Amino acid sequence: MEQPKIIINTTMTKEDYRKFLYIATFRRNKVILPLIGLVSMVGGIIISLDGSFDYAKFVISWIILFAFSVGVVLFKVERKNAQRVKTDKTGAFDSINTLNFYDDRIVMENKELKSTGELKYDQFFYLMESKDYFIFYLTVNQASLVRKKDIDDLHAFKEFIVEKFRGKYKKI
Repeated sequence: MEQPKIIINTTMTKEDYRKFLYIATFRRNKVILPLIGLVSMVGGIIISLDGSFDYAKFVISWIILFAFSVGVVLFKVERKNAQRVKTDKTGAFDSINTLNFYDDRIVMENKELKSTGELKYDQFFYLMESKDYFIFYLTVNQASLVRKKDIDDLHAFKEFIVEKFRGKYKKI
C-alpha cells in the first residue's frame, strides 16, 4: 500500500476563518484598495465641482469617501464571519483535518465530521501562500486552509507542494 509523502494534522479556528476572510478580501486581489481609491477619488471630484474646482473640498471628500468605503467592506467581512460562526452546526471549527499528501493527490479526512475526500492536484483552482497559511482553492470562492504552524517540516512541505502546483501557486 502506498504511503503518503507528507501527513499534516491541521485545524481551523474561528480566528483562522476571520483572518482568511480578510486575506481573501484584500490580499487575494490586489486591485481592491486601488479600485476603492479610484472610485472615491471620482466621487471626491464630483463633490468638489460646485461651480469651480475646490481642491480642499476634493481632498477632504476623497478621504472621507475612501474611509467610508473601506469601513463598509470591513463591516461586510465581519458580518460574514459572524454569520458563518453563528450558523456552524457541523463543528467544522476546531476539528482536526488530516491531510495525506501523495505524489498525485491529497486525501483529506475529518474523523469528528465523519468525512473523507480525495482530490488530484490538477483539480484545484490554485494555491496561495500567506504569512500564516497555505490556502487551497477548490474553486474561485471555495477554499481550504492549512495552518503553517501545524506543519512539522515547513521547508520540505513548501518545496513539495509548490512543485505540485506549478503555474497555480501564488505567494501573497
